[in-house]
Amino acid sequence: MHNVIPILAKHTVQMSLILYVFMVLGVIASSISGVMRAIEARMDITGAILLAFINSNAGGTVRDLILGSTVFWVEDKFYIWITLIIGAGAFGIVYFKNKVIGSRKLHKILIVTDAMGLAAFCLAGVEKSLSFGQHNVIAIMMGVWTAIGGGVAADIIANRVPLVFSQELYITVAFVGAVFYLLLSGFLQVNSVVAAFIAALIMVLLRLYSVKHKIKLPIIPS
Repeated sequence: MHNVIPILAKHTVQMSLILYVFMVLGVIASSISGVMRAIEARMDITGAILLAFINSNAGGTVRDLILGSTVFWVEDKFYIWITLIIGAGAFGIVYFKNKVIGSRKLHKILIVTDAMGLAAFCLAGVEKSLSFGQHNVIAIMMGVWTAIGGGVAADIIANRVPLVFSQELYITVAFVGAVFYLLLSGFLQVNSVVAAFIAALIMVLLRLYSVKHKIKLPIIPS
């Protein structure tokens, strides 16, 4: 028993570190995405910063409220500051260099960072649910919602149909990633850090593949 305690403690530290890195990457990527939504909706800098914050934090906020946890950005103000800085900075860059909006290179970068944010938030949602003793089904739901919730809220505020319901695979990617993570870390007993990286890689690659080949779920034609 005494030998098990250090192992569990080491595992907890590893997961805390990896989740923190995931969350920071997710907030940065989602803040930029939120700013681009605001610019497309012809909002000013205050609207851009608001959408950056909502896009980055709304999913995790709802997740924490459902789990009965202190909302993560209330507990750690770093997430507020990084959203404000990235949001204002991204808006400023586009404002002074308007041509970057149509840049194909920027578009590709945003797609990649968005995929990274999707994977980061999904895994953070799954792992936090598990840390609160929730069933795997709830963990999957919270992982998916953490990944898409901010984008859904930001799109509604920007007065458009949420992109996650109409564009290339998004919700499906989060679902697949959450399931893979649980299978690897739970059923196959793979180290949680390794399982997280594998699941994240699967989500990023699947998302990018769906964008490249314009893969969408079928819809009913009007």
